[in-house]
Amino acid sequence: MSKVCEISGKRPIVARSIITRGKAKREGGVGKKVTGYSKRWQEPNIRKVTVVVAGQPVTFRVAVSHVQKVYELVERARGMNLEGLTAKQIKARLLSLL
Repeated sequence: MSKVCEISGKRPIVARSIITRGKAKREGGVGKKVTGYSKRWQEPNIRKVTVVVAGQPVTFRVAVSHVQKVYELVERARGMNLEGLTAKQIKARLLSLL
């Protein structure tokens, strides 16, 4: 299953964790020393959002920060003629509104 937001395009990124040793100067030590870096993945908070458009349930995989955008698209689609289309076609039309 893809971990990419269908609206914003947010996707996993590589980040680095810093490994240190030593005692901080403010605690009376000589300071922290970096002893290594390790790679890790930061993944977007993806959720499935299902809305009913023209009698068809349409599911979007979006980052939580863009869930509201799905409902805005549904509001904008009220004036469109989407009757008789499949859920996949409706989804394509809604995403073209962005």
